[in-house]
Amino acid sequence: MSLKEDALQDIVSLAKHNHITLEEIAQALAMPQMQASKPSSGVLSKLFGYIGGIFVFAGIGVFISMYWDDFGSAARVIVTLGVGLVAFIMGLVCLDDKRYEKAATPLFLMATLLQPTGIIVMLQEYSSGGDARHGLAFMAAYMLIQQGMTFWGKRRTVLAFSAILFGCIFFANLFDLWDWDEEFIGIVIGTSLICIAYGLQQSRHLAIAPFWYFVGACILLWAVFDAVRNTPLELVYLGLSASIIFLSTYVRSRTLLLVGTLSMLLYIGYFTAKHFANTLGWPLALVVIGVALIAMSSLAVRLNNKYIKSNG
Repeated sequence: MSLKEDALQDIVSLAKHNHITLEEIAQALAMPQMQASKPSSGVLSKLFGYIGGIFVFAGIGVFISMYWDDFGSAARVIVTLGVGLVAFIMGLVCLDDKRYEKAATPLFLMATLLQPTGIIVMLQEYSSGGDARHGLAFMAAYMLIQQGMTFWGKRRTVLAFSAILFGCIFFANLFDLWDWDEEFIGIVIGTSLICIAYGLQQSRHLAIAPFWYFVGACILLWAVFDAVRNTPLELVYLGLSASIIFLSTYVRSRTLLLVGTLSMLLYIGYFTAKHFANTLGWPLALVVIGVALIAMSSLAVRLNNKYIKSNG
């Protein structure tokens, strides 16, 4: 499928998830002056907004690092958690004013970094000891509720990203407190992230779906490999890699295709190094790896062109 047809598919998907009608698209296309002026102003607005946010965050970070040892417990909490809460509230205020809407994302990112740091600092300064996992779970639960409820009301992609992040941290700590095996935790978290990424791909927040596909697939593959390594079930990992490649054709994800292909190639290299490194068959194994690399790359390209690019 051509690049033009790919672009049309993206336009249809965005229009569907943002409830844009054909009349609105036609009206926008009929205003060339607006089309010429808005992109440049929009890019500049985003650029200055992000740069401004970086400078503000850098200034706060430098100030805190310079005077951290001179701060008392209350001051340390105020300059981390307090500033984070202020940034979060300012982000909410910016969402209600079209003039400052572009500044909301940098403010939410600042709040996402400062608030968890402030909660950890607060627990370190005022807690009387105990299991650190409880404190981490408390922090993640607070952030998950805050970011999740705000996302539910505002539908901002940055809030969806942070809610998923803190959800992973919370449930990973919760399962660890329940004494679940690390491999089982990885399987649950990885599979859940792949499902969440698929849901994001079907929504207006599809921009962050590839990242969570990548993280979920890597966690799942790591957990399964750690569970079956040096056991008779080791080839299950190879089957999982093949399953991820097949899944990539169903969900039309190049990220899953890349992760599945690389994981299969890495396992082939690991298997041959483990069983053939000290034998005369090692040179032949290297040739086999090379052929496998060529074959897998060719297969990945064909799958991308036939099932992913042609449908996505």
